[in-house]
Amino acid sequence: MARAARSPRAAALVVAALIATALAVTPAYADDPGLNCAATATASISVTPSPVVYGRNAVVSWSADCVANTAEDALVISGPGFDPSTTIFPVGGGSQSVFISQTGTVSWGVTVVDLSSDTGFSSNLAAVSAPVTGVTTVPSVLGDTQARASQALTAAGYVLGSVGSVVDCDNINRVSSQSPSAGTVLLPGSAVSITIGRKPTPPAQCP
Repeated sequence: MARAARSPRAAALVVAALIATALAVTPAYADDPGLNCAATATASISVTPSPVVYGRNAVVSWSADCVANTAEDALVISGPGFDPSTTIFPVGGGSQSVFISQTGTVSWGVTVVDLSSDTGFSSNLAAVSAPVTGVTTVPSVLGDTQARASQALTAAGYVLGSVGSVVDCDNINRVSSQSPSAGTVLLPGSAVSITIGRKPTPPAQCP
């Protein structure tokens, strides 16, 4: 039986269909290993403990994977304890201890970056947030003797810093001022300075 000749238009439609199928199956970035990894990457990130504790260390852990990562691919970890402009890790995973000096809620994120100059592609992959507990504030020691002020600061987790004096007839031998002031959020172990009131130098007298 004679085979019917295919019209030029039908042949063109067949070719177009084959090309479209090939493009649908093969991603546009398949021939770019760096972009291939960046575009297919997945990641997770966590922090322990959660909530985190003010003035203490927490451990941030992350992991990531992609299709055939290369030297062009990197992870950037952002958040407290990390410098996203300089801290770049190879695709994979890791952990780092970070010091918590912020209040409120703290967050960290994972971004994958294609370092090749032809794309510069990046994508945010995962993030984690944790509330900060154990926030401490400076107590008021105004009007206390130096000994009592030192005890109060120690009980609050601070240390007595420099001790000065100032003419203050209302607070002779007692704390006339303090720095930082009461209610200031301050890391445990920090120093709080005080000024003790004294009488004026004779012949001046208190009224």
